[in-house]
Amino acid sequence: MLKLENVNSGYGYLQVLWDVSFEAEKGRIVAILGLNGAGKTTTLKTISGLISPISGSVFFDGRDITGVRTNELVKQGLVFIPEERNLFAAMTVYENLMMGAYTVKDRAQVKSTLQYVYSLFPRLEERHKQLVGTMSGGERQMVAIARGLMSSPKLIMLDEPSMGLSPQNVVIVFESIMKLKDEGVTIIIVEQNVNTTLKIADYAYIMDHGSIVLSGSAEQLTSDENVQRMYLGLN
Repeated sequence: MLKLENVNSGYGYLQVLWDVSFEAEKGRIVAILGLNGAGKTTTLKTISGLISPISGSVFFDGRDITGVRTNELVKQGLVFIPEERNLFAAMTVYENLMMGAYTVKDRAQVKSTLQYVYSLFPRLEERHKQLVGTMSGGERQMVAIARGLMSSPKLIMLDEPSMGLSPQNVVIVFESIMKLKDEGVTIIIVEQNVNTTLKIADYAYIMDHGSIVLSGSAEQLTSDENVQRMYLGLN
């Protein structure tokens, strides 16, 4: 579903990514893990077209999307949900969800997708008239994920979805991610919450200083001594 080949990227004269290569298979949860400043968010921004790579290639669903504009990628089925969520606080849950469907011209499809989203997040249907700015952090994260789903994406990328949430809301958000996988959506998740993320991921890459330094199945990385020591607080 997604493949990066030797991607170098950054901000102006500051190079952050160095020959990053990885892939995500259809219908899988792939985690990108690492400490602050490792290049995780820059990787997602490069994939989603917010940053143009210096060199290298990005392929999505068999097509070369290197340098393609973000709005065009959304139409192709690739959605990025940033850590900031960027919700419209003064608008209702329903209005925020409708903003996520702006690329869909078929009103019947929008209605069907809305019901699907509500089935995944019943709390949002209960509170569809509530202003998003009055909701808890966990509820806002659900709105952000649900809004991304309104364009019927093939792949959804989540940047630090558990950031700033209570333990209870972290559980809710990760359960919702598992529901998306069950529906066949490919998911790339960037997280510092390594322990919880490895419990739901199929495969994971660990980044350090802008490069992939380790990769493997969730089981392999969980049992790796270096991962245990550096990221899981073991040994």
